[in-house]
Amino acid sequence: MSSSPSPDLPPALPPLLRHGLNPDPEARPFARRNYERLRLYLARALRSVSRPLAYNCCYMHVPKCAGTSVTDAMRSLCPLQKRVGMVLARPSRRATALQSGRPEWNIHEDGPESAVIFGYREHLMLYFMADDAPLVCGHFLFSELAYTAFGHRYRFVSVLRNPLDRLVSNYADARLGNYIDMPFGDYLDSEVGWRHATVMLRYFSGQAVIPRSGVDAAMAAARANLEKFALVGFTDRMPAFAEGFAKVFGAKLHLHHMRPGRFEKPKIDDGARARMEQLCAGDLEFYEHARRRFAP
Repeated sequence: MSSSPSPDLPPALPPLLRHGLNPDPEARPFARRNYERLRLYLARALRSVSRPLAYNCCYMHVPKCAGTSVTDAMRSLCPLQKRVGMVLARPSRRATALQSGRPEWNIHEDGPESAVIFGYREHLMLYFMADDAPLVCGHFLFSELAYTAFGHRYRFVSVLRNPLDRLVSNYADARLGNYIDMPFGDYLDSEVGWRHATVMLRYFSGQAVIPRSGVDAAMAAARANLEKFALVGFTDRMPAFAEGFAKVFGAKLHLHHMRPGRFEKPKIDDGARARMEQLCAGDLEFYEHARRRFAP
């Protein structure tokens, strides 16, 4: 006789990633964290009696491109009485894994089923935009639906970094977060390495995964979508980004700190660098195109 699960038993949970097992060597002291939190709330309180931003801001946070520091500066421009649309990476991954029943490793934004997590994040982005949040930010792909529905109220913004430097940081951070555990050479040969090497094309084209044969199509879509952004900055030109932000939104962006790297980067010889350049060829081309467009 077959038996069925009791309705009183809790559902089986999918495998979840283990976070926080490795110490963070760059963790800010308790006093520093509280000082920054106080400064943020004071700034938001002052914005509550100031002129609102000229437009709401949708900040597409491309991973490892100074996004945490930029987000903190943008949040300080949002009045306290308004909701800030923070699409946070770890909670959205865990919620998606629990709801879908898939292993968190698979639906991770760099996993084989990343379309699942990016679909969930698009829902969150649309939710916050529908709520008229003055700032919507996070690791989400460009959404044509969001642009079509809310482009009259929102201006789209992003920040980019040299793709080779960004790739190294992505690798080191993934190791620190227990997502991967492999030498750098093996990483460059892996599917995770390929997905990291095409992050800019993925985000700007709106495609969760780009097949190796699909770089040209993704490039065309990414270039077309780039024209829908009011502002794209570059990590080596952040003062210019702050100036551009003021012109678009009518408020000065105070970049108080740039968070330092939290990890030890791998040693890279000439052979590894050549492989990186080959892997990142699409992102390098797009990056140079974006610089010509926004930082001539």
